[in-house]
Amino acid sequence: MRRILCCWLWVMLALAFGAQAQGTSPEDKTATQLLEALDTDSYAEKGEAITAIVQSDDERARGWLESLLDGRLQRSDDGRFVIVLENRGRDWPVEDALSGEHLGEMSRRELDRIGINNALRNQLRSAIAVADLYSPDLDKRRASAERLLGEVDGDLVQPISELIEQEDDAQVKRRLTQAVAIHRAEQGEMAGVEALHGSLHPRARVALSRAAQGDDPVVADAAQAALTSIEQNLKINRGLETLYFGLSLGSVLVLAAIGLAITFGVMGVINMAHGELIMLGAYTTWGM
Repeated sequence: MRRILCCWLWVMLALAFGAQAQGTSPEDKTATQLLEALDTDSYAEKGEAITAIVQSDDERARGWLESLLDGRLQRSDDGRFVIVLENRGRDWPVEDALSGEHLGEMSRRELDRIGINNALRNQLRSAIAVADLYSPDLDKRRASAERLLGEVDGDLVQPISELIEQEDDAQVKRRLTQAVAIHRAEQGEMAGVEALHGSLHPRARVALSRAAQGDDPVVADAAQAALTSIEQNLKINRGLETLYFGLSLGSVLVLAAIGLAITFGVMGVINMAHGELIMLGAYTTWGM
């Protein structure tokens, strides 16, 4: 009877482990592979793994990237990837990086942090901005596209170019196009210089200035011509701005003069109190 019970117990355990293995979804296997690619000594391979996470379209990608940037994405002794919730004391509360399940507390000696360098930190900041581009929130996508100006590198050109074709909002599409053009202009490409022609954004002017100092004389001349055109547009804008502020200030002075003139014409004296009342009426009429 003992042997029968032991055999029955082993069969049940085997079936349970088999069911658990079969219940692992393909998404979890892919996510595990993405995280395992980060656990390497090569910073170049870690950079490729970060790019793969960005391109995976996984809804957990942003949380992984933020945890990696903050040093909270770690691996336990049993090989499980966890996210540290609070790194104070000897025992830290953690959660599973895949399922988000709270796992209680683990000793910091049981955890191995995934190290990054400054280059990877810059890549992570740009990657987090790219991850926001997949958000359904339009304001978040616009803010992300704005942050990417001047932060795009060679690894992000391809995914951003694909997002430009899929994006419906004109503002997001325009900013992403400028972000890619800034990178290409800094690399000395004529296409980037032509795309930035007429752009008044400071990042665009910086990229054109670098292109104007490049070794290719054709690209340098085109970048210098674009800078000259931008400076002319800026002068026109400054002139219009000065004219607008001048008219605005002049209208206030005219209102004050009209108030004093009416007071003097009616009473024969310049009474500043009555002038204030008339000005108050004038501002009220203008505001309505």
